[in-house]
Amino acid sequence: MNLDFDVQLQVALRALTDVVAPALGEGAEKHVVEQLHLAVATISFVKTRLPEARRYYRMELRHFIDLAEAAARMTGEDAALDAAVRDGEAALRDAEADIGNYIEITRRLREEVAALASRTEGEDRAALDRLVLDTSGELLAQYRQWALPFGLEPKPEELPAPAW
Repeated sequence: MNLDFDVQLQVALRALTDVVAPALGEGAEKHVVEQLHLAVATISFVKTRLPEARRYYRMELRHFIDLAEAAARMTGEDAALDAAVRDGEAALRDAEADIGNYIEITRRLREEVAALASRTEGEDRAALDRLVLDTSGELLAQYRQWALPFGLEPKPEELPAPAW
């Protein structure tokens, strides 16, 4: 067996498209065919994005570290937020950190910023809300760029280049 992920995914795709799909035939239930197409689209997406996944999740983590640091500067010290930032920075320096580490710390940072926002009141809350909104556009564009292989983007040429 070939241990290369790309080859394994290509084998699965060919099995689904060249063997399973034709075997379903004209009489196949609609939901079964839809599920097959969903599986093919998902495997195709993973095949396309797997080589870039580590860089993508590092980019996302960097974004949330920057957001958390800016939020902390704006509202004052927050021990949980500071700890999550330190963990994120350590993960980015760790050559052996894996995607799961990046995803987990990004989730923590997102939750800590949200918790900070819920505890913050008045002008600081309004400023924090503006910060989140102002910094979200770039990240949302990168999320859209990441999902581009699904073919759902109405104007892909207007998206920025991948930042990962």
